[in-house]
Amino acid sequence: MLLFYLIINFSAVFSQVKDEPKLRNVEVKVSFKNVTLKEALNFISKETGIRFIYEDGEVERVKVNYISNNEKVEKLLDKLLGAVGFNYMVVDSVTVAIGRVKNQGKRDKFGEVRGIIKNEQGMVLPFANIYVKEVGLGCATDNDGKFKISLKPGIYTFEVSYVGYKKKTISVEVKEGEISFVECILESEVFYIGAIEVVASGVEDIIPSEAVSKTFITGAEIEHFQATSLGDVLNLVPGIQKTDNPGIGKTAQVAIRGFEVDKMSSFGTLVIVDGVPISNNANLQFQKWVSGITGPSNLGGSVDIRTIPADNIESVEVIRGVPSVRYGDMTSGVIVVKTRTGYQPHRLKIKANPDTREANIGGGFKLLNNVLSYNLNVAQSERNVRLKGDEFTRLTGQLAISRNFINNRLSLNSKIYAQKIFDEEQPRGDVYRTRNYNRGYTLQYAIWGEYTPENPVGYLTYNAFINYRRENSMKSKLVQSDVRILPSGDTVSSYIGKVETRGSEWTVGSRVEYTRIFSIYGFSHKMLAGLDIQYNANTGEGVIIDTLFNYYGPESGKLPYSFDDIPGQLLPSLYLEDKITGKFLGLNFSLTLGFRYEMYRPYKFNIKGLWGKGNIIQSYNGTYFNPRANLILYLTKDNQIRLSVGTSSKSPAMSSIYPEPTVLRWRNPTDSSIIYIRPQTRNPYLRGYIEKQVEIGYDHKFLNMIGLSISCYYKYRDDEPSAFTIPVFFYDSLNQKVYYIDKYGVNQNLGWSIGKGVEFSIKTTKIKKLNVEIQITGAYTFTKGSSRGFNYDPNPDRSLGRYPNYKVPNVPVDTMVGFIYHRAITWRDRFILNYFIKYTLKSLGLWATLRAEAVVMERYRYYNLEPIDFSLPTVTEDVKRAREFDESVKTKPLKWLFSFSVSQSIFRGAEISFYVNNFLDDPAIYRYYANYKGEIAEEKRNPPLFYGIEFSMVVDDLIKTIAKK
Repeated sequence: MLLFYLIINFSAVFSQVKDEPKLRNVEVKVSFKNVTLKEALNFISKETGIRFIYEDGEVERVKVNYISNNEKVEKLLDKLLGAVGFNYMVVDSVTVAIGRVKNQGKRDKFGEVRGIIKNEQGMVLPFANIYVKEVGLGCATDNDGKFKISLKPGIYTFEVSYVGYKKKTISVEVKEGEISFVECILESEVFYIGAIEVVASGVEDIIPSEAVSKTFITGAEIEHFQATSLGDVLNLVPGIQKTDNPGIGKTAQVAIRGFEVDKMSSFGTLVIVDGVPISNNANLQFQKWVSGITGPSNLGGSVDIRTIPADNIESVEVIRGVPSVRYGDMTSGVIVVKTRTGYQPHRLKIKANPDTREANIGGGFKLLNNVLSYNLNVAQSERNVRLKGDEFTRLTGQLAISRNFINNRLSLNSKIYAQKIFDEEQPRGDVYRTRNYNRGYTLQYAIWGEYTPENPVGYLTYNAFINYRRENSMKSKLVQSDVRILPSGDTVSSYIGKVETRGSEWTVGSRVEYTRIFSIYGFSHKMLAGLDIQYNANTGEGVIIDTLFNYYGPESGKLPYSFDDIPGQLLPSLYLEDKITGKFLGLNFSLTLGFRYEMYRPYKFNIKGLWGKGNIIQSYNGTYFNPRANLILYLTKDNQIRLSVGTSSKSPAMSSIYPEPTVLRWRNPTDSSIIYIRPQTRNPYLRGYIEKQVEIGYDHKFLNMIGLSISCYYKYRDDEPSAFTIPVFFYDSLNQKVYYIDKYGVNQNLGWSIGKGVEFSIKTTKIKKLNVEIQITGAYTFTKGSSRGFNYDPNPDRSLGRYPNYKVPNVPVDTMVGFIYHRAITWRDRFILNYFIKYTLKSLGLWATLRAEAVVMERYRYYNLEPIDFSLPTVTEDVKRAREFDESVKTKPLKWLFSFSVSQSIFRGAEISFYVNNFLDDPAIYRYYANYKGEIAEEKRNPPLFYGIEFSMVVDDLIKTIAKK
């Protein structure tokens, strides 16, 4: 019977309810002689068009004999199935579920409950949840807010719930062979401030509903926070320190459960927008203009997330723990962004702060049988208000079309996205004639949707996309040099050097995923299988350097190169996952088991891999089998345990495989000849790196008002790309002497890191008497990492005990030149507390939030530096003190940051929002010793006092008025 209720649950979503069951009116003539029940059902289905749902193993083992002449299907099934101990249930007008009954007697009789779910304004609520407590299962309403479910006669308790509404419990009596009608009105817990939807936290929101650790951020929270980009939104995630004010003036990257300075953590964070992965492994922007004002380069790191406007974001899901196997080519977490598509009011937003000005308009409307939605956004940041010609400008547009086909069984969505960036630095009156810019544009086309076949327990999802980004960067400066004679005969002692990057980044891919729901031995299974394929490449002119007037100086060895000389990167993946729910030893549980098979630039099928000799698919940059498991165990209705374990892998960045070329220039002291050496810095066989993670969590509800969640995790990352140092020498065979020229690095899989931490959250439901919700989150993060490579010192200081220990290879003389030693190990940790007090008052249309961030502790340490033999008398006291200072733990004290946001309705569909960041204007000065001599330095740990304002209004009525004119 459990199978029947599962079928009802999913059929209510994917099937269309009709009033009169088909089998009551259809007649059929049959003649079955010793055929399997499956063959009999297939014959009836072919003759009548009725779909039968069953478990194959059950109906294949049973033989039936039955002959009838034009008998109604209902009576036929009663006799045919009853004779062999089977039962049936009418799911909808053309679907019948078949299952074996425990006793072989007469088929159970059922009654039917049909109903409709509405809100207080009479609007139907599609996909509302109906849960029948006595049987432990239920169904969902269809697009028209209707549902139906068949049950044995009796009195049942129906729990009806919908996001943003109070849960309602009703009692329904089911009578044999009769239809009971129910109309349920849900009371809204949502109110609107202008067009911002304010939802109070319910009991189901105060502890996690899934095993994996994640943070879900709604569009309303994003608007209230007045974020300008995805980078600002992520400040709401526990453990991420707020170091800058909202804005788009600086490059923004994120490291989940890590530190912003860790490139591997940001590179391993997967960013997905409407199913399209925005991260690009083929990012080769070596010479992109960066500075202390514009922020660090995102080369070899994450996508620059300030390019994703926040005003068009509907929701953001940040997965911090072990994710589903549908997510691959990542190690540090997943950020899933969903933009606003579909039918929605036309809305205008205007915001301003001392750094940024932004305007946004978007909406969605029905056009014939389609739903057309759009969004236009323009934002500009003035990095230095005292300078003209120092701006960042972002122009973004999006157009999406949605439509359903085949009786709503097939959904098709398509989106066109375009963005233009102007990142300029050309201050007027600059005596150094500075001119730098990052200009480019992005074009994207994506389709996605879902197909539900006639069998309602399975469905297919798909997507395909192409993302194109044009890079156009230039940086220049005044270069001072010795007097040089040009080929023309002229001489120069200074010149304007410049370097440019011009090319195209391509990301093309698609995904097909099939999901099926079924039941075996009382356990519900949600099985999914998928194929994911992606191609990344850079093409175009590449890096352009004038070697005569070299930006890096006349003696620089940096060379121009073309992106067309570098191959693309094919990343196919297969994955399989099963989510099992049920009860074991009296406890309800949900267990997800799966694996993902990822290939990074595959080139060969290895048949020996079928019996364990290597990988089945051999790839240039590695093939990885990544198993993952998530378990949530419900101890009682108020507490639960979560456990996650799994591995994930990440392809190396193409900038690590194919770094920029260079030439080493050296003058031979014997004959003054110039020698040029072009080292081979590329490593086409650089493998990806892998991360193993385990996490355990505990959640508890107190009095259905307070939720406590705590998680502990440990992760180990290995085979990170890290430069292997290679010294270059010249052997003078005449004098049998070895000369050191220079050194360079080749990326190899030498890096490793450890991460561990504790995260907790205390959250309340809405305290109605105070109209307040309170949340406290905390995160302790520890990371430690190094490389198995070595450092090379060509001129070791013997007085410190550093004696030559590197034997020069491939020379006929036994020569030691230079000193090698282990790489330094670095660790850092941090403990952050965040306090949120949310006050909402429906009668005034008011939402105010006070946020306090406390960095309780922040420490770091570098040790195992170039060794010193402290026993030598030549090691001075100053050297000892300097080393002791360098290896000491640097600790930053407690600091606070207070922010305040308020949103207020001003008239129907319109609101105004205001925020102030660091309203105490506390710079959080950290004074520390800069060196062992006791010299004091200072660091500002808080951003300066900052404020902003936003106005938003729904313009539907205005558009209608204009249309009439």
